[in-house]
Amino acid sequence: MKKIIAVSVLSLAALSAHAAEQGAYVFGNLGYNFAKPQQLDTHGVDGLNSSSSAAGMSWELGGGYRFNDYFALEASYADFGKAKTSVSARTGVIDGNVDVSLATTALRLAAVGILPVNNELELFAKVSLNQMYFKGSVNANVGIPEAGFEQAGSASAKQNHLRPGIGFGATYKLNKQVALRGEYEYLSLPDWKLPNGADVMQNGMHVLKAGVSYSF
Repeated sequence: MKKIIAVSVLSLAALSAHAAEQGAYVFGNLGYNFAKPQQLDTHGVDGLNSSSSAAGMSWELGGGYRFNDYFALEASYADFGKAKTSVSARTGVIDGNVDVSLATTALRLAAVGILPVNNELELFAKVSLNQMYFKGSVNANVGIPEAGFEQAGSASAKQNHLRPGIGFGATYKLNKQVALRGEYEYLSLPDWKLPNGADVMQNGMHVLKAGVSYSF
């Protein structure tokens, strides 16, 4: 009987120690966005070269509320950086370039499922809805040196779309209030088309993030 009581007390103590504090928290993340625009088609023309670069550095600030050991809701604002693609012309007759950039920000709402591993470490998975704001810019500079001709121009356009996302990661508690976060996230992206109908970006967004959270 004493053994049963002892085991029961130890089990309750373990559960009590393991139980998470309910309540609000804030968090911040820094990350890297691997999303890269599709290179513009040069149609194999000699002297035309195309290149593209990933959006790169991203950041996110937000807050959440943890309802129990296993579930939380989060809301945040994220800046996913600016992806770029360009075409340069060096044909001997024409000298110029066309640069296209696509900047992305988002207002986000996520449902987070949590799996406690021990008192310090937790794994989590999330499903998010993202009101994403896109700003595309095109800058062109074309010249014909022999004719002394040079022409430059620019244009921009904005779009916004509601897109889903999924992610998973882990948190490590440094103390009762402060925890380190790391996660991978994938967000679906719409096609962004240039005025001529060409797609600039078709692939989804892959983001690696690391950050910190503070619980009240």
